[in-house]
Amino acid sequence: MKKLIFSALGLMFTVFVFISCDNSFTDLMTADVKTGGLIDPTSSIPYKLGSTPSVSITLDIPKGPGIESVEVYRTYTGKTEVLDQTISIASANTSDDVAKTITYTYTQLINGLSMPADEGLLEIGDKWTIRYVSVMADGREVDVASTTTIAVANFFAGSYEKDMKYFHPTAGGTYPTTPYSAYTENVDLVADNAYECQDWFGVWENTKIIIHIDPAQNYQVTLTFVDRSDAGMGDPNNAANVCSYDPTTGVLKLYYFYPGSGGNRIFWVVYTPN
Repeated sequence: MKKLIFSALGLMFTVFVFISCDNSFTDLMTADVKTGGLIDPTSSIPYKLGSTPSVSITLDIPKGPGIESVEVYRTYTGKTEVLDQTISIASANTSDDVAKTITYTYTQLINGLSMPADEGLLEIGDKWTIRYVSVMADGREVDVASTTTIAVANFFAGSYEKDMKYFHPTAGGTYPTTPYSAYTENVDLVADNAYECQDWFGVWENTKIIIHIDPAQNYQVTLTFVDRSDAGMGDPNNAANVCSYDPTTGVLKLYYFYPGSGGNRIFWVVYTPN
């Protein structure tokens, strides 16, 4: 037992002497390591077609080795990358954290990328990717690992609380106070393209309705009844009930109907963003 203890103590002493005598060990491991160039940009931004006048990216640069400038590169799905701009930092980050903001309009986002002037022609899900390179005060160029993604999104697609009222002239209830059927549920309006989403017609999940909203026409709402050629927009009992979309609140109201025995079957549907 004593021999084992002695051996262990001897080993510990030998390791201690090795580390103590070779002070250059740590220096050799770190002498040539270069640090700095860190940037933390906004990671992702939705570009909601028809309702995004501009997008802004924040670049947070922590205190550290001097960054002289940041080169910003921009590309889009299927396009060749272009140098967007160079932002001067002038080593201000050596004394404190630095924050910079980049703002893009649609015209600026498509500049140099051979893209359509009409944003409505963009494909949902395509994206801009913004990449950053830090140019250090010592002349090094550091390719920043973090990028910013600006993804094309339909401006009204998303999650809603859907309030449905179904008035039937003969099956029960009284128009306009007591619907024959009513329910509230959470739904996702699924984007078909820049200006259209789909949901089901009335209470039938296997019957599709397409909702078209045109921002250029004061957010006018029109409906396409894919599987119901007899259906129409509006409320035949009340001309004041018209389909509408409020871009401020995001509330969408639909009124539509179809004729049947005994009179019209009328639907009031209100979508409120979750």
